[in-house]
Amino acid sequence: MMEHFDTGSVIRYVGESKQQVIDSRDVAKMIGKTHKNLMRDIRSYINDLEESSKLSPRQFFIESSYISAQNKELPCYLLTKQGCEFVANKLTGRKGTIFTATYVSLFNEYEAEHNGKTVAIDSGLEHEKLAYKREWLIEMRKQNVNKAHELRNQDVKLYLELGKVADDYQRPHMAVDFRNEAIRAMSALPVGARREYSATEIGNMIGVSPIAIGKWANKLGVKRDADMSYRDHDGAWRYFPEALKVFQDNALEIQDDDLGL
Repeated sequence: MMEHFDTGSVIRYVGESKQQVIDSRDVAKMIGKTHKNLMRDIRSYINDLEESSKLSPRQFFIESSYISAQNKELPCYLLTKQGCEFVANKLTGRKGTIFTATYVSLFNEYEAEHNGKTVAIDSGLEHEKLAYKREWLIEMRKQNVNKAHELRNQDVKLYLELGKVADDYQRPHMAVDFRNEAIRAMSALPVGARREYSATEIGNMIGVSPIAIGKWANKLGVKRDADMSYRDHDGAWRYFPEALKVFQDNALEIQDDDLGL
């Protein structure tokens, strides 16, 4: 059973911007992890962001402290909604799903209580927040290059699963919000989905072996471009129409190489 967290005691404001945050100690309870280990993970996330991202770690994690039962000042972090989303992205299975349902519910309930209206998930973001969310999604995709094509379908599955979790905890309005997000995500997919080709299919088109396609995909940089290819769950490479054109443009060289000429 999901532990109940009162929005009034968990969510609070911080800084001049009055940003809503959750204490890392509460997040640790939500995900069933010791606070010490969560702090270790957050420090690792911050190091990664500082080394490879244009995004400020403070958009996710804000350094803070608290007084322990032994009257000692100890470190903690205040997680923004994006910080919670970052942590949820690192979790797998039902644990990640339940944590997502928990923190989204807390933030939305708090906003509803203080604004006097129900806040739909991400539907009321201002332009600045939308721009930030886009940058965040780009960063997440950089960390999951081989899964870039699958992210949209995963979004649909995640929102549907969140809808089921909301049903389990008798949150019908929240369940509807999640399912509406799934519908919006599905509507964003290209009609009929995007065409994909296997190495065998492309090899048959230009008269070479699948091995040659794999070799030249590396040579031409196709595998390094998420807009041209991705690796599925079985480890097989799938190629988009943009990749097919690259192979066709270099067909003569690929054919000669495959024949050993």
